[in-house]
Amino acid sequence: MLENRVRKTFRKLHPRFEQRDIGAFRLYDRDIPEIRAAVDWYEGHAVLAEYARTQTERVPWLPAMAEAVASALSIPLERVHLKTRRSGERYARMGRKNQRIPVRERDLRFLVNLDDYIDTGLFADHRETRARVRAEARGSRFLNLFAYTGSFTCAAAAGGAHETTSVDASQTYLDWAADNLRLNGSSGELVRSGVDDFLRSAGGRRWTLCALDPPSYSDSGGKVFDVQRDHRELIERALAVLEPSGVLWFATNHQRFTPRLQGLRYTEEETVPEDYRNRAVHRAFRITK
Repeated sequence: MLENRVRKTFRKLHPRFEQRDIGAFRLYDRDIPEIRAAVDWYEGHAVLAEYARTQTERVPWLPAMAEAVASALSIPLERVHLKTRRSGERYARMGRKNQRIPVRERDLRFLVNLDDYIDTGLFADHRETRARVRAEARGSRFLNLFAYTGSFTCAAAAGGAHETTSVDASQTYLDWAADNLRLNGSSGELVRSGVDDFLRSAGGRRWTLCALDPPSYSDSGGKVFDVQRDHRELIERALAVLEPSGVLWFATNHQRFTPRLQGLRYTEEETVPEDYRNRAVHRAFRITK
């Protein structure tokens, strides 16, 4: 069943995305209830992530699914990269291969690592969100909070941002963001800091466009962040460093997120792309100061 579904979806989506110069997209997303997995295409590679449960841990489903995916896509088995996701688990680094490949997103290029982390370095579900940010970026002073590997920053720079600032607590991800910017012929300010500390110490600095895509939950240095509990305060602090009429793009992948945005000027935007069957994979809000 998995092989047939992946083959059918690939034949449908691959030509369409090739015409648009897109090399990373989703092929399977728990379409069949009995097969709890996601399959993503990355430039001739597939990432197969199983959503583990007690029943699957007793049976070696992952290798069998990998063979099905390799057959469906006509790629070598070694090009199927395996992950296991468990609900509520914090993921440490999984490997040290340090191998990255560039993937296309229209005229942009992003480096992904398909083996060493549970996530690859690129959230393909935000392809359209990045395009929206890019469309508003000309002449802006752009701020990327929880910048990760800098894909929003690359999009803003390509859209003509006057300057960019990317903030993340991880030097590994900031270095990765620098590589992504360099790959796209850009550069920008990279700040290693917790977002809360950065916003509190911003002083008189102001930006005109901001992307804010926090984790659903984090516990760093004794500071616990829960997006459902803390999003309103975080949004207000981010708005405080924007110029009047500045635009904040806030997104979350919390699956049961309930926004508390009363009194703000906002619209909820449809930015989940066509290849994601789960239309709630993220929610995105455009908020104007």
